[in-house]
Amino acid sequence: MLLRRGALVVLAALALAAQVAAVRDPSFRVHAPTNAEHNHEKVQVYYYMESLCPDCAKFGAGALSDAVDELSDLMDLYVVAYGNERYNETTDKYTCQHGPEECYMNLVENCLDFYSNDDYRNYYPFFKCADEIAASVFPNVDGVSAKIMAKCGSTLPGNLTPQDLDACAKDSLGETLIAISKYNTDTLDPPHTYVPWVVVDKKPIHLTFNNISAIVCDEWSRLNDASPPAQCSQFFEASEAVEEAGVCYL
Repeated sequence: MLLRRGALVVLAALALAAQVAAVRDPSFRVHAPTNAEHNHEKVQVYYYMESLCPDCAKFGAGALSDAVDELSDLMDLYVVAYGNERYNETTDKYTCQHGPEECYMNLVENCLDFYSNDDYRNYYPFFKCADEIAASVFPNVDGVSAKIMAKCGSTLPGNLTPQDLDACAKDSLGETLIAISKYNTDTLDPPHTYVPWVVVDKKPIHLTFNNISAIVCDEWSRLNDASPPAQCSQFFEASEAVEEAGVCYL
């Protein structure tokens, strides 16, 4: 069972309630559902990633961003920022494939997800901005988190600030959120062997993730026994030319 961040934080960390209430902002942008969302079943997409994997960055700023822009009426997207991160029970420390900067940005992105109420339409602009920067500087990731926080702060929802995310990442709330993402990643069945790892309606799509939009369109059509919406035609036409996927192996 995949744990949702909000529910577990309420159950496991009630002491944080005052902190959470203080940082949450009622002016967050909230997506208004369209008729298509009310009348049709949406495709469930889970994206398991790590913040500084260059292949995650390319996917997040490219193919997945296109799906977010064009297919939000057809899918729900949940991003789990943990990936190939590892926890050492003896030292009570996390280590990341691309160093401490990645561990920090994983925390930041979990915090943003939480403060955005798990609604990708609120947090994805920051994720895309961060991915664009990560892809442009790799493999020189030293100092990249500061660049991301400085440049991408304007994309945050409502009155949320980079300082709020930094405080969360360095506090017990961030520790709780990364533990949830660890659990959700470690309990994948089948287990992930690389990132990006994308699951569509409970089935991993493996190395076809750069075709995410065409896959969502096909799955939406199957779920609803209906022809794909008009915006899907561009993705069906482009699917033959999609470049081979790169990954960060476990």
